[in-house]
Amino acid sequence: MILNKKTTEAEKLLKINNDIYRIITLLNKDKTIRKFLVNTGNNPLQMDDIPASQDLRDKQIARTPLLPYNEEDSSIIVVTFISGESEGDTDSIQATLAIDVFTPGNQWIINEGVRPLNIAHVIDNLMQFELKQTDGVRYRLTGIVNAQLSDILVGYRMIYESIIND
Repeated sequence: MILNKKTTEAEKLLKINNDIYRIITLLNKDKTIRKFLVNTGNNPLQMDDIPASQDLRDKQIARTPLLPYNEEDSSIIVVTFISGESEGDTDSIQATLAIDVFTPGNQWIINEGVRPLNIAHVIDNLMQFELKQTDGVRYRLTGIVNAQLSDILVGYRMIYESIIND
């Protein structure tokens, strides 16, 4: 019986791991996000599409705070599991995820407005309407705060809470 409980706990964490992978894969497929992340000019959305063969996962869309970042690149996105509480007898964890959008300060102002806020807007729409979560768990944006990764990379942290009993 204890073995089953530990297996269930492990499965809960694997579900979160799967959700994080789904999020970075969804962001990697979105043409608008790809343009914002790769094109460094003032008009990133007017430039050519980024080839689908150019995988941004674990490069400019990362799952870890250890980033292989080159200062000549544009923006980056980091998806992080912050915390979680087990939901009693269910197979779910009430998870809190952070999605950070970092942009070099000299690339913030673009024709569409402020680059990191535009990226955050696209991410939130994808999280609301496109993400297929493990076991139907959904994530809701509950906060956004300023964030700074280095002297060069500044942006916003979006906090998402899982919705289990909605």
